[in-house]
Amino acid sequence: MKRNIVIASVTAAALLTGGTAVAVAGTGANGAQTSSTEATTHATDASGATHASFSDAARAALKAVPGTLDSLDRDHGARTTWDAEILGKDGKWHEVTLDASTGKVLNQHIDRDTDAEDAAEAKALRNADVSATEAARKAASRGTVTSVEFDGDRTQVWEVETVKNHKERDLNVNAQSGKVTQAPSDDGDDD
Repeated sequence: MKRNIVIASVTAAALLTGGTAVAVAGTGANGAQTSSTEATTHATDASGATHASFSDAARAALKAVPGTLDSLDRDHGARTTWDAEILGKDGKWHEVTLDASTGKVLNQHIDRDTDAEDAAEAKALRNADVSATEAARKAASRGTVTSVEFDGDRTQVWEVETVKNHKERDLNVNAQSGKVTQAPSDDGDDD
């Protein structure tokens, strides 16, 4: 019964946000019934075209370069893409560009212009208890995730941008606790 409530709840939430829901039920190793539910929302533009979700893009980027996702950002240039930075299992920084409508890798290369700051970022990223995809999942209730970036300075947080009803919202997700807070305004007003 609980499984059906969870599946129905996630399906309703995904449909309300214009997305799709996928639910899988089965039996676990000890024979108990288990369920796994994943909501994947797809952004649509003014023409109604569907785009790969944050989770689709994250999976594709990490499939291309196994490692730890440092940032994933939706770029609205001449061609809409997802731009990912990954700390590869090889210890090198990789940049991956994905087509936003299909999630296919368009380009990938190793960032050879690294410095001591990048080494500090890598160490902080390895120590984070919350991953980029977990941070995005926590922030998704507040809108469609368009960007997640790790900030290893001082308090380690994931900086998450969401869009809901054509309004952008900047959130911080603590890299240790997963607590979501409104990001401080960077407009320079002290009011």
